[in-house]
Amino acid sequence: MLDKLKSLLRSDDLLPSLSVFPEIDQDKIQRDLNLVGEGETRGKRNLPRSGATAPDHVETSVITRIDALRRQGLENYETNRQVYNERLSRADTMRKEVEIVAGNASGDYLTAVRGWKALMTASTERLHETFQHRKYFREQNHLRRPARHFEGWVRFIAITIIFIALESGLNMFMFSRGNEQGLLGGLLTAVIFSGVNVVASVLLGIWACGVNHTNYQRKFLGLITLTAWISLALMLNLTIAHFRDLIDAQTDWGAAILQAVPAMQQDPLGLTSMDSWILLAIGSMISIFAFLKGWHAFDPFPGYSRIERDLERAREDHSRYFEEAIEELTEKRDIAIDELRDADQQVRDGISQAIDALYGHSTLNFHLDSFLDQCDKSLAHLLAIYRDANVAARTDKAPPSFETSHAFAPFRTAVPADDTRRTNAETEADRVTAAVETAIREIFANFQTAVNEFRLPEDIQQGTVTVAPAEAA
Repeated sequence: MLDKLKSLLRSDDLLPSLSVFPEIDQDKIQRDLNLVGEGETRGKRNLPRSGATAPDHVETSVITRIDALRRQGLENYETNRQVYNERLSRADTMRKEVEIVAGNASGDYLTAVRGWKALMTASTERLHETFQHRKYFREQNHLRRPARHFEGWVRFIAITIIFIALESGLNMFMFSRGNEQGLLGGLLTAVIFSGVNVVASVLLGIWACGVNHTNYQRKFLGLITLTAWISLALMLNLTIAHFRDLIDAQTDWGAAILQAVPAMQQDPLGLTSMDSWILLAIGSMISIFAFLKGWHAFDPFPGYSRIERDLERAREDHSRYFEEAIEELTEKRDIAIDELRDADQQVRDGISQAIDALYGHSTLNFHLDSFLDQCDKSLAHLLAIYRDANVAARTDKAPPSFETSHAFAPFRTAVPADDTRRTNAETEADRVTAAVETAIREIFANFQTAVNEFRLPEDIQQGTVTVAPAEAA
């Protein structure tokens, strides 16, 4: 988002302050020009002549060498000032670019908010309608209590198996007598009888809940189911007890199976064995427990637990969408604000650096003064080395030129500062800050609006706010 702005501020032609001015290595220059050797050699020959008033070629070489470094530094300095000057002239362009960036950031964020509004419309409507449906269901059926939740199929099936195992374990000893396979055969018979008893009682217990319904047809079907369970439980457990009676009477297993039902029909309570009565009691108790388990597996009022589950799923879906929306919008908000503040800071820093360099006591200007002073001192030092060596080796008087100190022409910048440009740049920097702060306020306002309009489930459930269509988002 800030690539274009960064390209405007990119300082490819702008040298760091410490790199603008080249280093003047006096020792290297002295060695390169062999100032001591040249001074001694020329001094022994009394050169330059005693009447010379102009620098000789050695002194000229020193002056030229220092002057070249001085010009290089001043050219770099002028280049930097030109870059800073041009940066001020681009302040208006940078301000417009930041305004575009701020507008895009605010617009993109609003688009993201609207996108989430559209996505959440379905979950919002679903939660609202599901809650209203449960409210209507409660009012219609005079329910004031919360629904009983289904415990889950794993636990439900596990308890059913426990009932079967418990009854089978108690009955296998009674069915092992007279069985050719002993305890194993008795266990198999007990498992079959117990499985039929428990499974039938559980299923009929679930269906018998219809007696709680306010609808008379559902209530009637529930009564029929309850009657069917009582009849089935009695007939099944009495038949099993008579079967056990026939086994005690030394009746063959095959014949006992065939005679059990007729014997029960002829005399239901005509049991002659205490074991048969115990078997009847165990089977009846397990049948009652299994029936109650089926009765309480779901809410006793038919359909109530299903409606409650629908509402819970709607709440979970809405909560998940809400959390995802807030998390994403918060992240996008923070990123957008950081980039906007970064843009503002870059522009202000760039303009501030340029103003400081052109009008104030910046690091660049400080280094310029130091560099010019170093040029003068280095030149005087190198000339003194050559002249001292020359004078020491001479036999006649030193020329007047050795008494002359060389001075470079005063430096005047070719890039004058423009006060109007400075004022305009400072104004544009203030406008950049204003544009950024406006965009940030809009982003925060859109975020808060999104939080309010997405609404918490409690508000939707109570129906206190009208659900907005997706087009309105």
